Amino acid sequence: MSLKTRGSAAVDKAQRRLALLKSINENLDLGHGLSIEAYTRLIHNIRATLEAHNTLLSNLEESRKTITQMEQTLSELSERMLTGVATVYGRNSMEYSKSGGSSRKRSTIQKSISQVPSVVAVPTTQPTQTANNGKGSLSNV
Repeated sequence: MSLKTRGSAAVDKAQRRLALLKSINENLDLGHGLSIEAYTRLIHNIRATLEAHNTLLSNLEESRKTITQMEQTLSELSERMLTGVATVYGRNSMEYSKSGGSSRKRSTIQKSISQVPSVVAVPTTQPTQTANNGKGSLSNV
């Protein structure tokens, strides 16, 4: 699952408001830190922070994909290592068991037990057929 980058509705709204305020006066200063310069600076800071955030998300997604690929490679190598031990020492060897393989003797016994069909009782007589009149009661025909 990829992480979603984000934008900011507040920054978009502030950018529109900045344009409107500049139409009053390019250097509008209402005092108490309420100036076009302070407003513009904060808008730019938030945009830079959002850009950095989205870059981090992109790098995180790339890192996640790299780890996933590396894990797949490791799983394949693990399987090949176990197969190599089986090739050199055999599947019934102590070395194969030590390396994480399961003995064929146990698995074949378990498979043969689970493959035994269950016994089903078959009735020796055939039931007689009776007609049903559609109302749930039996009638003789």
